[in-house]
Amino acid sequence: MRALLSMVPCFLILLGGCSAKVATDYNASVDFSQYHTYQFAKGPQSSIVSLDKDRLEDTIKRELRYKGLQPAEEQADLTVNPYIREMTDFDSYGTSLAFGVGYRYSSIAYSTPVRFREYNYGKLIVELIDNKTNKVIWRSISRRQLTENMTPSARENFIQEQVGEMFAQYPPSRG
Repeated sequence: MRALLSMVPCFLILLGGCSAKVATDYNASVDFSQYHTYQFAKGPQSSIVSLDKDRLEDTIKRELRYKGLQPAEEQADLTVNPYIREMTDFDSYGTSLAFGVGYRYSSIAYSTPVRFREYNYGKLIVELIDNKTNKVIWRSISRRQLTENMTPSARENFIQEQVGEMFAQYPPSRG
């Protein structure tokens, strides 16, 4: 029994390490080898570029360069549309639930009240659009959260890690 209980934390760590940090979808009928140039989507002239959006675009430029794509001002093959979707969620606190197991006994404890606090976070999203068809052919979404309380260096590291994960399997293999 002890050996089984000692394996539970190892299994949970292994399971956590296998979970994907990003979710990617693409059009399987597209030949991605036809794309050689890209441009970023143009937003409204009055839009403000945030620090994070600037970090996101710089990281994407680097990843696309590694993948062999070059920037183009006009007549690019792809338009890159990166953005940070602002999301809201709730975090509960104040409740406690505990289990105890021993030789010849077990117990459960529960306490209330439940309190909720609202928090905001960002989801990184990158879309690649075929300029001939004007359709999204590839899209990747971060499963992790860009939070308001991250330091500038933590935000930079987070964006670099997530964009690296997004483009790790680009171009998708045909199969």
